[in-house]
Amino acid sequence: MIITKTPLRVSLVGGSTDMVEFYSRYGGAVVSFAVDKYIYVMLSKKFDGGFRVSYSITENVNEPEMLKHDIVREALIEQKVNGVEVVSIADIPGGGTGLGSSSSFAVGLALALDVYKGIPTNRHPCELAEKAYHLERELCGHPVGKQDHYAAAYGGFNFFYFHNDGMVTVQPIRLSEANFGLMQHNMMLFWVGKTRQADAILEHQAKGLKDDPFVYENAIAMKNLAVGLNDDLQKDNISSLGTFIGLNWQLKKELAMGIAPKEIKILHGKAMEAGASGGKLLGAGGSGFLLFYAPYEYHADIEKAVGLRRVQFKISNEGAQVIYDDGGRA
Repeated sequence: MIITKTPLRVSLVGGSTDMVEFYSRYGGAVVSFAVDKYIYVMLSKKFDGGFRVSYSITENVNEPEMLKHDIVREALIEQKVNGVEVVSIADIPGGGTGLGSSSSFAVGLALALDVYKGIPTNRHPCELAEKAYHLERELCGHPVGKQDHYAAAYGGFNFFYFHNDGMVTVQPIRLSEANFGLMQHNMMLFWVGKTRQADAILEHQAKGLKDDPFVYENAIAMKNLAVGLNDDLQKDNISSLGTFIGLNWQLKKELAMGIAPKEIKILHGKAMEAGASGGKLLGAGGSGFLLFYAPYEYHADIEKAVGLRRVQFKISNEGAQVIYDDGGRA
């Protein structure tokens, strides 16, 4: 049996500029960090030569082509893997939370399959990120960007720059111990209470990023915000973080229909009135998790104002990793 552990992520500024429809023309930029909420993928040989995949449901089939879980199906077909069981467990409900869960799963599965096939796993994290991106975007056809796969593979707090040719520059953000602690202390994450399917919103965004001047001009502004925030953070300046998050949200919610439903706007407004200096809905939009940045003295008022379940978290410095391998392949 092989078990991998892959972090989820929080994207602060620049999300959507990591989509090929945009970065291939203008370049993209994202500031994000991995969090200590994980997806675990367990992979083992199946005795009878069939295939068993267990997630929110369990599938038992004779051929990988029969699997409904497209990421597992396409990975097994491409890798020509026979007779295995794949089980996934997540700290946060999978799918549609805005924390990049499907991409983290793709990264964890790609890593587990590398180990299973005896492929060296001490390669650069970008190779794992690109393999998972290829799996989710090109083989499965999900309209995703690259940032989630890179955040999951690298871990930590990073600035990602997406070049026109598809190459990605990764610049770690290293704050002083005091500012790193203060930044984490000021972050508030709230569970809205439901998930959503992101593909429709992402498809709408992708079309707009290619064809709608208003949409791609907003995205250019978001990219510039990410560059500006990184400049401040590299100087150990966190004073503008809430402002950057807030400005990014104002631009992001105009990229596509469904990103900011009325109830989300109401909750966001309540938190801002209660003392938050910036906030946003994570991921493609619609539902999932709300992130706010606020001085600690306002936290109790913000929690009361939004009335949602708060989820405590810390930044995870570790990217995807193998946490168990018994060596058994027979």
